[in-house]
Amino acid sequence: MKLHFIGTGAIDASQRSACTLFNDNILIDVPNGIVKTIKAMGINILDIRTILITHLHGDHFFDLPFYMIEKYNSGDTRETKIYCPTGAEEKIRQLFDLGFPDFYNEVKDKTNINFYEIGKIKGEEIMENVYLTSLFVNHGRLKPVHGYIITSDNASVSFTGDSSFSDSIVELIDNSDVSVLDCSLPYVGNEMHMGLDDIVRLCQRYNDKMLIPTHMQDDTRELALMRPINNLFVPNDGDIVEIIENRIKVKKNINLLR
Repeated sequence: MKLHFIGTGAIDASQRSACTLFNDNILIDVPNGIVKTIKAMGINILDIRTILITHLHGDHFFDLPFYMIEKYNSGDTRETKIYCPTGAEEKIRQLFDLGFPDFYNEVKDKTNINFYEIGKIKGEEIMENVYLTSLFVNHGRLKPVHGYIITSDNASVSFTGDSSFSDSIVELIDNSDVSVLDCSLPYVGNEMHMGLDDIVRLCQRYNDKMLIPTHMQDDTRELALMRPINNLFVPNDGDIVEIIENRIKVKKNINLLR
């Protein structure tokens, strides 16, 4: 299992907005500016054929039109599947109307991009031998907001998206080997996001599982790096994590750091 952390920051952080690439071909969220970041890292963006959108806040889906235009300009007609909350495709159409008027239908027709607006699903095969579970998490007044579990080769990784602590977070961690968790706030979480205190408690509760915070404010990252917790890994933008039997091997993305 491979996780490439394209972005690990909250919306106001110095690092890029939260975005993770799973096994080189499944992208979780498409935040502001991330298409250029992916290309700068030397990744062939056209190889990304499945996209999961956690929720419809701009720092999680605003670069999707640029991904679509990248496919359109390249002439790539291989199918891309976008799993997303209800209403996502209409939001993307509105973004096109604002930024690229009268262009959405042409791009959509010629790129073979298909939106799958989902609710709760369990173990749906989205690629060969890759299965997706989706459940709802809490993120203030916004609904729906999805957390995801991807299962492949008898291992699972969960992504909370943006979320406060709830029973859904427990369910995500219970059913995965590794969890990528919202950790926006430096201390106590609120109705929108989890805080570092939540993550520390979860590390103690699940001391046999690896927990990875993301969507961090800068001060949250600094405090997290000071925590000597064996099952907590704090990533930076560009980190590539290979997970074998719940052990982490980390390497840096040289292209990004150059």
